Parts: sequence; C-alpha cells; structure tokens
Amino acid sequence: MPKQEKRQLTEEEKKAIAKAKDELRAYRYNIRYIEEKLRDIEETKALAVKVTPTLSPTKTNSNNISNDKIGDSIARLEQLKDISDYKIKQLLMKKFDIDDKIESLGFPYRDILFYRYTRANEWAEVAKKLGYSERWTIQLHGEALYLYSKI
Repeated sequence: MPKQEKRQLTEEEKKAIAKAKDELRAYRYNIRYIEEKLRDIEETKALAVKVTPTLSPTKTNSNNISNDKIGDSIARLEQLKDISDYKIKQLLMKKFDIDDKIESLGFPYRDILFYRYTRANEWAEVAKKLGYSERWTIQLHGEALYLYSKI
C-alpha cells in the first residue's frame, strides 16, 4: 500500500494482492513460454524448409497407399505450428492486458513491476536500475502490488 496509508490491510485487500501477485508471476512465466515457443516455431520452420526441397513426388506402393513419411512429418509440423500460434495469441492477449495495468501505475511502481515481471530481473538488478537499495525496492514492490490489485 502507498506510504501515506499506514493501516492494516483487510482480508479482501490481502486476497486481491495475492491474486495480483499470482497474475504477475504467471505473466512472467508466460513471457518465457512465448519466447521459447517462438524459438521452437522458427526451428520447425527451418526444418520444414530444409526438408521440403529434398522431397520427391509421393510414392505409392501397389495398394496406392502413401509412403511419403517426410511429407506427413511436414504436415504434422505445420499442425503443431498452428496449435502453438493459437496458444501464443491467447498468451499475448493476457500479456497486453497486464502491460496496460502496469503502464497505468506511476513511477517507481510501474518500473518495479516492469523490471521484475516483464524483464524477469532479480531484486538486485531492479534496485540497481532504479537507484534504490534492494530492501527499499522490495518494500516499494509491496506498495506496487497493492496499487496494481486496485486496478
């Protein structure tokens, strides 16, 4: 809670802060997940592009059953890419909502939440970037969570 308000938090406020903290933690993990999935998609694309030129026309056996395992693999890779793209879009929508909430806070609260959750910096790094002690930064983080929970 802001420095001016030195009062006890209600149970409702404590729950709201806990929910805000959970949302921000999930946000941090989702950002990492998105980054990893984007790398995975690029690797998948590179593999598909590398394999595609070596494909020969689909061969069939005497029963006219496809033996093009490479083509089938490429089709499966494309399905996985589509699924990943959908999941990433969902996570990005959540990310944009949380980014908007963080951006609505003033300094230093906005910066604390940005460096801690968006950039996944350790407390020492956040404190250094803000020019505060680590202890003060952590205290301000509590206030930032309080303010964030009110949005």
